[in-house]
Amino acid sequence: MVSKKRIFGYDALKALAAFFVVLYHVGMVDFGYQDGVYFYPTIWQVLWLFCACGVPLFFMVNGALTVSRNYDLKKSVTKAGRLIVAGIFWALVIMCLKAMSNHDLSEFSISALGFYWFLFSLALMYLINHMLSYLPKWCRWALVAALLIYPFAANLGWDLVILHNPETTLPCWRTGLFTLYGVVYLYMGDYLKDYQGKTWMAIALALAGLSLLVIEVIATVNVTHFQFEGGNYCFPTFGALFLSMALFLFIKDYDTSVNWFKRFVSFLANNALGIYIFHLVLMIVLGWIFPVLNELTVHPALAIMIAIFYTIASAALSEAIRHTPLAFLLKL
Repeated sequence: MVSKKRIFGYDALKALAAFFVVLYHVGMVDFGYQDGVYFYPTIWQVLWLFCACGVPLFFMVNGALTVSRNYDLKKSVTKAGRLIVAGIFWALVIMCLKAMSNHDLSEFSISALGFYWFLFSLALMYLINHMLSYLPKWCRWALVAALLIYPFAANLGWDLVILHNPETTLPCWRTGLFTLYGVVYLYMGDYLKDYQGKTWMAIALALAGLSLLVIEVIATVNVTHFQFEGGNYCFPTFGALFLSMALFLFIKDYDTSVNWFKRFVSFLANNALGIYIFHLVLMIVLGWIFPVLNELTVHPALAIMIAIFYTIASAALSEAIRHTPLAFLLKL
């Protein structure tokens, strides 16, 4: 029986967000980029741009569930500290696995923390939200407005410049450990949680978001000269923001009476953090056992099936570990 305290729409958003992240990391798809040829995305490339919503949706759901609760300092620090410890611990696991698989001790580097940058970013979001809770509400929206100017608007501006001059250097603030722009998604989730907008508005946001992400992929591929799938690189852009808002509005109030489906989605959502963590572990281990997986290119439909496998397997591994002393590293 699914707990009455759970909100199915939020569970569905968490599960979808986790799947998008896994699909982005699976890769394996050739989107048709050719050296020396100006790139325009195929329909599969456009569909893959939904991966840009993976981390943003996760931040938005966390914003909807936590921002208005006004946790005390101890609770906020505990949640942030747990995320930081989890990020460091699982990054060490990744380093050990990669070192063993590659027989290369250089894998032991602080750069490996980047595998779990979103854990550190979410910890930062909790601490920032707590500090802003002592200030008038307009202060948080002033910060959001500033971040919409930079990096969101700045990234869009440079993308438009690059469309006209692909030789232009791409100065932008994309991802990394200090992802302050995640605050925009955190507060947007809190703002939209009670919003009862019309369907046409969500559709308009989705179309606008996809269109802007297409501009993003054209600009990025043609200036960097390598295939761009549309995941983390899109995170601080209006395209990712609008498409994430659309999905959030479409799904947040959705419910179903199909009990097995509700239980399955809630199982994935309850292990969303574990999916984020363990799909990378499984990919490294399977790539170690079957090296061909590291170089394999497959049809997009098969890549989606592989991503579904990694998502479910990661959730199952997470559920098993939640019954061990390591459980505290898998809870928010």
